[in-house]
Amino acid sequence: MDESAIELARMFADLAQQLQQKGSSEQTLAEVVEAVHWAVDGCDGASAVLHPVRGKSKSPAFTAEWVLTCDRVQTELGEGPGREAVAENPVVRVTDMAAERRWPRFAARAHALGVGSMLVYRLPSAEGLSCSLNLYGTQPGAFDTAAVELAGIFAAHASVALASARVQETLEAAVASRQSIGEACGILMERHGTTSRQAFEMLVQASQHMNVKLRRVAEIVVRTGRDPADVIDERSGS
Repeated sequence: MDESAIELARMFADLAQQLQQKGSSEQTLAEVVEAVHWAVDGCDGASAVLHPVRGKSKSPAFTAEWVLTCDRVQTELGEGPGREAVAENPVVRVTDMAAERRWPRFAARAHALGVGSMLVYRLPSAEGLSCSLNLYGTQPGAFDTAAVELAGIFAAHASVALASARVQETLEAAVASRQSIGEACGILMERHGTTSRQAFEMLVQASQHMNVKLRRVAEIVVRTGRDPADVIDERSGS
C-alpha cells in the first residue's frame, strides 16, 4: 500500500473518531463540511442543508457566506441540484454552471456568485427531514473522478454519523421529556392530593386544549408552579 493510501485511511479513521464524539446532528454536519472543504480537491466551499417536508430549508453548516447565499437561492427559487438530490437522485453533478440548463434560474444566480461547478450528495434522513451535502467549486470542471469518489466516502461517513447523532438526540429528548412530566405530576399530586394517573390526566387535558406538546405543558408547570388549567386560562385571555 502506498503512502497516499495509508494517509487517506488515517484521515478517515480520524474523521470517524471525531464524528463519534459530536453531541448533535448539527455539530456532526459542521465537522463533515469542514473536512470535505479541506480534503476534496476542487472544493472551494461546502455546506449541509436540511430540507424539511414543511417549511424552508436551512443550512446549519457552511464554510463561507457566499456558500450560504447560494444555498438560499435554491430555497428561494425552489430549484437546483440540492433539491433534486433530495427528491430524485442521490448524487447530482454540475460540471459547468454557466452552461447548466436543468435549472436555468438557479444556474444564472449561482454563476453570478462565482460558482463554476457543484457536487451534491443526498444523506439518508429521518422521517420528515432530508439532508444534502453540497460541494462548490469556483471553476468549471472542478471535481474530477477522484474528487467525486472521495466526496462519496465522506457522504457515507456523514450518513452513519448523522443517524447515530439523531438517535442520541431522540433518546436525550425522551429522557428530558420523562423527567419534566414526572416533576410536573409530582407538583400536582402534592398540591391536590391526586394519584399519579390523575395528575397525568390533568397535563394531557391541558395539552389537548392548548394544542401543544405534553412535555411543553409539563415544563411550564415545573417552571412557573401554576396548575395546567391556569396556563390554559392565561393563553385564552380569560
